[in-house]
Amino acid sequence: MTHLAEINNNIISCRLAITDDIDLICTSIDDRVFIPAFLERSIASSHCHVALLNGSLIIGYAVLDYSFYAQAFIAMLRVHPSYRRQRVGLTLMQYLEQPSLCTTKKLFTSTNLSNLAMQSLLAKLEYKLTGVIHNLDDDGDPELVYYKSITV
Repeated sequence: MTHLAEINNNIISCRLAITDDIDLICTSIDDRVFIPAFLERSIASSHCHVALLNGSLIIGYAVLDYSFYAQAFIAMLRVHPSYRRQRVGLTLMQYLEQPSLCTTKKLFTSTNLSNLAMQSLLAKLEYKLTGVIHNLDDDGDPELVYYKSITV
């Protein structure tokens, strides 16, 4: 576990997710129907990481894999609604950018055009817009693809 930040005198730390984390993530952070199977696969392959408040309460998670043209790709980043805009997403992103976790020279991620909070976070972390994917989902919300050069 790595201490990375503080919010309101509470410590945010990040670690690799374990199978026991799935239920809490699904009940408090991400209740979309496909998430349990996605998390099981991500945890089994050591791609899922969690943000903890004071070492015990899971308040966010992220999935870093290499499915995007063999490049590091943050496939998912979610923060508990009560902890959004409190540096939890920032802390998870900075944690994943560490050379011990991100083993390629470029780190990619994506977000919907409508997700202004994520776009703001990516700008703060100096990610660059590198492409747009239209027609990915049925709601017509284009996917914006970003990357950041990483020192490995």
